[in-house]
Amino acid sequence: MPEEEKTGVFISHITEERGTALLLKDLLQKTFKRDLPIFVSSDYESISGGDVWFTTIVNGLKHCAVIVVLLSPDSLERRWVNFEAGVGVGAKATVIPVVTHGLELSGVGHPLTSLHIRSIQTIADVNALMTDVGTKLGLIPRALIDSSVLIAHASQPSAGSGWIGVDWDDQFLAVGGPVLKLPKVDDQTFTKTQADALRKGGFSPHMAHRPNMKPSVDAGHKIVYLTDKKTYRAELRDGDTILVAKRG
Repeated sequence: MPEEEKTGVFISHITEERGTALLLKDLLQKTFKRDLPIFVSSDYESISGGDVWFTTIVNGLKHCAVIVVLLSPDSLERRWVNFEAGVGVGAKATVIPVVTHGLELSGVGHPLTSLHIRSIQTIADVNALMTDVGTKLGLIPRALIDSSVLIAHASQPSAGSGWIGVDWDDQFLAVGGPVLKLPKVDDQTFTKTQADALRKGGFSPHMAHRPNMKPSVDAGHKIVYLTDKKTYRAELRDGDTILVAKRG
């Protein structure tokens, strides 16, 4: 019995990032064709009233040719997103992890890092993703489609789970969230690349004089901690100065 032909795109995402998924859906349909089948798990057009959502989602995963998995600092460790990616791989679809909301490609980790990872945080990255999708679907992207709205939205820091910050060198630079509940360990030496990662993630970092933090705190800055989100937090110092940052 011949294998059923797969069509369309499935966009896997967490509920808090529904807006990103819908903007990507709109751009895909503008880039290729308006009737391109695109399944978004939180989209009312994808799941009708009365449908059993689990069955509908699994069927969507099994029948789509391309599965785009939106990964952010908040969604990376969510079980459901990883489950959807796994079903897609098992169904022999083309699974494309896509980093967004400040997550760097280097922060994805296993098992998704074994797949070819894309981003939607620059024009070049979005164009590359469109080419990947078009190649799999046998469609030619239309030229000069404006992706600026999606890029601006996808470049905003993520804060859905309470963690605020950016991934850096397989760790997390926390500017807010539950980090204060973790045990504090010895201070770490500040490096310029940490500040660069924060800037790319939409933060304004600077080194504050530790004995006189009041001006920085009054301006809205918070201490930046290096953490694995599970076992420790460490301040980042250079002599008597400490790394602080605020959004924007």
